[in-house]
Amino acid sequence: MPSPIGRSLALAMLLLAGGHFCRAQQAPIQFGDVKSADFAPQAKADTTAAAEILCDFGQSKIKGGDEGFELVFERTTRLRIHRKAGYAWATVQVPLYHKDGRKEELNGLKGFTYNLVNGQVVKEKLNKDAIFEEKIDANHLRRSFTLPNVREGSIIEYTYTIKSDFLFNLQDWQFQYTIPVRWSEYRTLVPQFFIYKSTVHSYLPFAVKESQAVAYATSIRMAKKDSYGYQVANSATNTMQISAQALSSRWVMKDVAAFRDEPYMTTARDYISSLDFELDGIQYPEQKYQQITSTWEKIASELLNDEQFGLGLSKNTPLTNPATALVAQYPDPTERLNAAVALVQRTVRYNGQNRLYTTAPLKRICEQGAGNAAELNLLLINTLRAAGFTAEPLLISTRSHGRIQTDLPVLSQFNYVAALVTMPNKQEVLVDATDPLTTAGLLPERCLNGQGRLIDKTGGRWVSLVPAQRYMRYTTAQLALDEQGALGGKIKLEHTGYAGLEAREQLAGSTEQQFIKNLQQRWPEWTLTGPIFNNVAASQQPFSVEVGVKIPGGEAAATTLYVQPLRHLGEAQNPFRLEDRQFPVDFGMPHEHSQTIVLTLPDSYEVQELPANLLLTLPNDGGRFQFNITPQQNTLHIISRLQLRKAEYSAQEYASLRELYSRVVAKHAEAIVVKHK
Repeated sequence: MPSPIGRSLALAMLLLAGGHFCRAQQAPIQFGDVKSADFAPQAKADTTAAAEILCDFGQSKIKGGDEGFELVFERTTRLRIHRKAGYAWATVQVPLYHKDGRKEELNGLKGFTYNLVNGQVVKEKLNKDAIFEEKIDANHLRRSFTLPNVREGSIIEYTYTIKSDFLFNLQDWQFQYTIPVRWSEYRTLVPQFFIYKSTVHSYLPFAVKESQAVAYATSIRMAKKDSYGYQVANSATNTMQISAQALSSRWVMKDVAAFRDEPYMTTARDYISSLDFELDGIQYPEQKYQQITSTWEKIASELLNDEQFGLGLSKNTPLTNPATALVAQYPDPTERLNAAVALVQRTVRYNGQNRLYTTAPLKRICEQGAGNAAELNLLLINTLRAAGFTAEPLLISTRSHGRIQTDLPVLSQFNYVAALVTMPNKQEVLVDATDPLTTAGLLPERCLNGQGRLIDKTGGRWVSLVPAQRYMRYTTAQLALDEQGALGGKIKLEHTGYAGLEAREQLAGSTEQQFIKNLQQRWPEWTLTGPIFNNVAASQQPFSVEVGVKIPGGEAAATTLYVQPLRHLGEAQNPFRLEDRQFPVDFGMPHEHSQTIVLTLPDSYEVQELPANLLLTLPNDGGRFQFNITPQQNTLHIISRLQLRKAEYSAQEYASLRELYSRVVAKHAEAIVVKHK
């Protein structure tokens, strides 16, 4: 009696194989074919790079194997080492998956180092003693190898094949690295029975991106089995020939610049050009579609019924009674919400681990006094419910973990749990207990990453993580100018929203003296005196620091004085140095920076020249900069206000944003000219 897969595949033999066979594309690289001309400098080479990838070629094919299909991945890579800093690229790591006695096999590993000696190419073979294996976790191993005798100017190359029974593990591909890539190509051949979702992560264009249906033929070796499904001893193996259609795909990028870190990014994985695959389903002839990928609704149901996630939300903990008492103690819902958050923050300390599941019952977490993100925030949800709130778990991928693909229902995209509370007035508030300095509505900055997935009995939904609170810094100064050009007075630095959280975290990690010392490093020419800290513990109030300041002038009175107060108190440099940017600017939250200065002039001096007032706006109301200076008797009232109203700006908006910052910095550098009457 043939097996179910055998019956299904036998039907595939009847499929029309009349689709034309495409002429195989020639491989862009031939392993071992390195000539002396390959060492010559290339016109487009980035000689400042430590190394460059000359060609990276991979192809994955699904072929017939024993009792079914298997994945075969082949890779050939060639690099040139320019400087000693590039020697690390001679060490290569290959991850391998294994489970339930089955494992991926690394075969055909070969490698060479080529050096040009007296005009002749000398090659040295990869030594087997330079190949190592280490365990990563319960299901992953890593094979590492290092190519020999690498020096500046060497060309290295390697090739290998991975054979895998795990059809869900179609190899992903990375086109971009921290060194330039001259040519990167990936091909796949997938028979029609298997449906994969492919996700492109890239802000760079493809040189080639094509797919087409082609005729497909393979064979599967099937052992003879009895009516109970057991293999018949000493029986011959049947070979089944299969003809069908397949999807042949090819992606190419060329002359890819080295990836560089830039200001205001999440993890580099969100921006580096790459290609990911997920097995969505399998459908053999005359069989129902077998869904492999889950659904968000199914994921929500499974989590809510998991002992390490949802089931613990309904059990009593040591915080249940104190939380219940908050209902009478705090009739105002906002005050009660913050009191409940503070209760959890006082009881359990965050251990720094981002997790989706608890490692122990919530009762024990309270007793231990420490826990991971899931443990603290699931305990928070439990406590909020006891305090009379509707609260649900919110799955998050932190900024360092990567962006979420909302059309790909895979739980591994997340690494963090927060909470969403619905207030009596139906307002939704995001809360988190891992940071003792945060209040309700202020998620830690690491959580501000696109969208989160709400987990509830209805199946859940997507929730924006863009916060209602902004990053706001207000500077007010009362300064007096003397005849030598010295400035003295008082400055108040006020931090609200995420700026307040940042300032409190800086203070919590040091001392008031160190905090002032950091300010002194920012203003090395200034003398700071008599600091006063306000609202240090009152997290719902603006955090502020008041200091006396003295900025030295000349040794004698001057006829003409040039004053630049905003050069010190405002934006002194543009964070966006590069002329272009291929991916978004992600601030995490809207920003606002304001400076208000009252500058008193010496009695015997008058204004000769003032910077012009200025108003700039970004397209689509994305932000604005306003500068005003108004003389009033012997004082000048200066107001500068920079508003960035969006949490994220696209690559197309980068030029305008960069220009805005340039104009702000230039305006802050303009001098006020005063002269003796």
